[in-house]
Amino acid sequence: MQPRMQKIGECHLDLGQHGIVRDGELRRLEPRDFSVLKHLVDRAPNIVASRSLLRQGWGNKIVGDNALHQSIGRLRRLLGDDARTPKYIKTIAKTGYQFVAPVLTLPHTGSISDDISPIAVMPFRNYSRDVSDPYLIDGLSFELCHELISHNAQVVSLDYAARIQRNGYTDLEVGGRVGARTVLSGTLIVSGASIRATVSLDDVETHRQLWCARYDLACGQILDIHTQLAHNIVQGLYDRLQGRMGPRAASEASVTDKLAYLAVPSTP
Repeated sequence: MQPRMQKIGECHLDLGQHGIVRDGELRRLEPRDFSVLKHLVDRAPNIVASRSLLRQGWGNKIVGDNALHQSIGRLRRLLGDDARTPKYIKTIAKTGYQFVAPVLTLPHTGSISDDISPIAVMPFRNYSRDVSDPYLIDGLSFELCHELISHNAQVVSLDYAARIQRNGYTDLEVGGRVGARTVLSGTLIVSGASIRATVSLDDVETHRQLWCARYDLACGQILDIHTQLAHNIVQGLYDRLQGRMGPRAASEASVTDKLAYLAVPSTP
């Protein structure tokens, strides 16, 4: 099975939906822009000649270099890149372009059921005695969105949900106002060298809990925590929906999955 997601720097390239996932939001590309970006990513970190990119994006159609310059400009804006200090696409004078961000191909891991999409991911609540790294919550939200999209789930824009939440609505009320079918929310507690996360998926219309789980892991590099925890949460949800209990049946049971994916065991 072909992979459908590539991690490129701080973003993801969605090969199935021809878009860039940035800050948890899917931004679709024009077909030619997608072809140009994919060509650069596939050949990274090698330099790609302009004529090769023109051929990839426009085929046999005769166009000038300006068309390619405009395409690169659109890609940079979507990636949040700067031509003067490039983190993604570097211009090689009189030659072409080079994709300079790290590239990691992610395996296709299956689809999240349409019965629970669209999903609104709400910021987890930090119940630590001493508030830990302020980026822990935001980073986890972004990674959860990336993971859900990699499973073909429809995800509500984080910015859109956050704007509604600032008006004082509960998570489920936010879900209803942004058109979500379900809301994914949870809590984090940092204690010493350990982090405990609890997560819940709730139905917006019925207010029933469809799934909940608890995860424990050792503190480490913040980026590793974001990635590993988001992966475990979404994989646990996918396993529950696809392999053990459908979302309709799960709503009747309110089952807690205690999954020992990482080194620190859960305590009773």
